[in-house]
Amino acid sequence: MESVGERIKKTRLSQGLSQVELAIAADVSQPTVANWENDSHAPRQRALNRLAGILKISTHWLLSGDEGQNGQNLPTRQYLDTPIQHVPIIAWPLYDDVYDKGVKSGPVHDYLAISTNAQQPFALIANDPAMAAYFPIGAAIIFDATPGELDEGSCYLFAREAQIILRRWQSMPERLEALPNHSAVDADFVNQRPVPLAKALLSVRRY
Repeated sequence: MESVGERIKKTRLSQGLSQVELAIAADVSQPTVANWENDSHAPRQRALNRLAGILKISTHWLLSGDEGQNGQNLPTRQYLDTPIQHVPIIAWPLYDDVYDKGVKSGPVHDYLAISTNAQQPFALIANDPAMAAYFPIGAAIIFDATPGELDEGSCYLFAREAQIILRRWQSMPERLEALPNHSAVDADFVNQRPVPLAKALLSVRRY
């Protein structure tokens, strides 16, 4: 039976990712990924959640390797059961329009067919060099306009200083930061927890 590390390695390789690329996406070092894959260290729950999102697998399968019916593993069944939605690609929202018209008020430029359970999905074109390590310039970022509570390590749209920005939420101390966290853009430490406008789910290279 495969170990957790073997499943991480197999899935990473099947998606054409190097250890360095996976480490950058998961915001850890390359040696940490190597230690996971050779089972020297087990990833903690937060890291498991990030890995599951990056590799598009379930944490349940990552931990247990359980196979579903008819030879399909659980991630495959979950993907096939997820509805396909035609997600509008809209213009980047303007600060003055967000609270009057909503974050999805911009003109629609195109649509993407995406398999997602998001309640109010929409897409924006990435344009921020401070976030380009995770959301490459020109890629379509899929958001959910029903963001829910702030999740540690997840990325959101925020209204800050008359701008709509994409940043990762981190706590202890509470802050908004660029990716990677050693970016030249300083972290924005907050005294009051901000209200997110939308949650970033994934990015898609269009061409």
